[in-house]
Amino acid sequence: MKRSDIAIRGMRVPVIQVAVVIAGSGAASLNAAVHCRRLGIDDVLVVTDTLGGGVSANAGSDKQTYYRLNPGAVPDGALEMARDLYSGGCMHGDIALAEAALSEREFYHLVELGVPFPCSRFGEYAGFRTDHDERGRGTSAGPGTSMQMFEKLLAETRLLGVPVMDGLRVIDIVTAGADEKKFAGLLALDTGALHGGAYGLTIILADYCVCGTGGPGALYRDSVYPASQRGALGAALAAGAAAQNLTESQFGIAAVKIRWNLSGSYQQVLPRYVSSNRDGSGPVEFLNEYFAHSRELLTAQFLKGYEWPFDVRKTGAGGSSLVDMAVHHEREAKGRRVFMDYSANPSFNGRALSPDEAGDIVRDYLSNSGATAALPWERLRKMNPPAFDLLAARGIDPRRDPVEIAVCHQHMNGGLRGSAWWESSIGNLFPVGECNGSHGVYRPGGSALNSGQVGSLRAAGCVAHRMKKGGGGGSDIAMDASVRAASGRLEYIETLLNKPVKCDLLAQRRAIRERVSGSLGIARNLGRLEAALVENAAMRAGLGEQGIAAREEIPGRMLNEDLLVTEKAFLISNIEMLRMLRGGRGSFITEDIGAFLRELHESISSGKPRPAARTDFSLNGKILEMSFDESMEPDLRWVDVREIPESDPWFERVWADYREGKIYE
Repeated sequence: MKRSDIAIRGMRVPVIQVAVVIAGSGAASLNAAVHCRRLGIDDVLVVTDTLGGGVSANAGSDKQTYYRLNPGAVPDGALEMARDLYSGGCMHGDIALAEAALSEREFYHLVELGVPFPCSRFGEYAGFRTDHDERGRGTSAGPGTSMQMFEKLLAETRLLGVPVMDGLRVIDIVTAGADEKKFAGLLALDTGALHGGAYGLTIILADYCVCGTGGPGALYRDSVYPASQRGALGAALAAGAAAQNLTESQFGIAAVKIRWNLSGSYQQVLPRYVSSNRDGSGPVEFLNEYFAHSRELLTAQFLKGYEWPFDVRKTGAGGSSLVDMAVHHEREAKGRRVFMDYSANPSFNGRALSPDEAGDIVRDYLSNSGATAALPWERLRKMNPPAFDLLAARGIDPRRDPVEIAVCHQHMNGGLRGSAWWESSIGNLFPVGECNGSHGVYRPGGSALNSGQVGSLRAAGCVAHRMKKGGGGGSDIAMDASVRAASGRLEYIETLLNKPVKCDLLAQRRAIRERVSGSLGIARNLGRLEAALVENAAMRAGLGEQGIAAREEIPGRMLNEDLLVTEKAFLISNIEMLRMLRGGRGSFITEDIGAFLRELHESISSGKPRPAARTDFSLNGKILEMSFDESMEPDLRWVDVREIPESDPWFERVWADYREGKIYE
């Protein structure tokens, strides 16, 4: 790594030159750093907005899942796992095969680093069934699996001597080349140098970039992302990187105060669901209206444990996703607060229930887990002590404190388009982790953690191969492009500071989040999406008239602009898809939730057949790609899903391709 500076617009702008820059410091980014160094790349740098501020270092659930091939008694193989990933819809088969084939390698890599995945006294690694999984491929190191991955990978990154520069927020991805864009560098804000001569602007020149900046954590009002996770998807989109599957996300019930997924054990111990007025008065067990009898209610609550993400297919009679819809309706339509109460069992029509009244599946599960105590908090403490302790450590005592909840945005399945080596449409730019859009409509729980590890391994391997061949960018071309971009940014910042009309950045961000949560949540309709796009365009146009009050507002302004670009891409993609679908799919419905629930309640009261949300999976064999041109006009493309490749079983041919580097083609 070389450090210097350059005069631009009369200011000295810091310049960092490095062979490989890794943007972001989550588990995927740090894994890329580790593998790059182990593959012989000495000149590697990690730059990050906030070390320890991303999803990996802060998120979790009752027993956060890692998805990999099942090494246990169930026969399993890479092809079977690839088929299961592929069958979720809108996922390319070659990527599914790579994620499956390398899942064991990356899982055992984490084991070697010290992530405490449980095994038997004979070394057998245990597994369990997770969301969208029939093979028991899930495993876990507890509520904070990804936290432990982050900690161990960070320790290994430091042990290998990879420098990590904290406080650098990526605001622009610089490219060179007209016909085929290649990565040239990054523009970042040094948030500790905003009062310096160049407003903290820093140029990072590199031949290769592994981009692991995560999902759009600041985009939704109701979000399980940590508040410190912001993402930089808009920067990649503005640079012209192609995205895919921006219509696909994952939503589920989460604790509002602590931003924590309430899946698995948190649901299976059968707490009481209660809504109240804003001041806490008028408590009501609102789920009673949407289930025909007590056993159906208890079973749906229990199934919400490993059917945690909202799923339009589970909205029929007794479906577990009716719970999500009811929670959403209480909060959004009625303006009430909603809680999960572990101090008392659910009741039905005024009668307190016991888990013994549930079906055999529920009773057997609780019995096998030793969780047969009288109250939900007692069952939680017995079934999963770490999950109980986690709530207590965050200021919630399950014995007496109801947990306020919402249906929250939890994960972006789509993202930047990547090849089977995780390279984006911009050459030498490799998105890994959540900003890579490898997932489709459905994905098994824990597959995102596996994808981040496998993808960063693949990216590091491809970069190392190209460096050995002498590939890379042209330093003069990259410098010229970066200086032009930096000059434009400096001029823009000066203009913002000099405008007489100032923008209320926090109010603007709240408006973005309200609009996104209202239009891009679990209920979507074309009219609302089109209206939101008009509002987005008006807000983006208004940026030209509004400045900022002080240098401290520069990062916030750049964040809002990034969010508006991301929102625009999401809205355009969803409008295109909803014009073609005749029902919901995956994580959303196209009907009005209030009208649906009223019909459901009336059907239960009258004994008529109960409704299920309309579904349309006719486009599961297509992937919607989109990109912006230099004028920020969208280009939308429907492409066929690539099928799972046929594997070549002949050792000598595979060996020859490996030796000659043909596997990277």
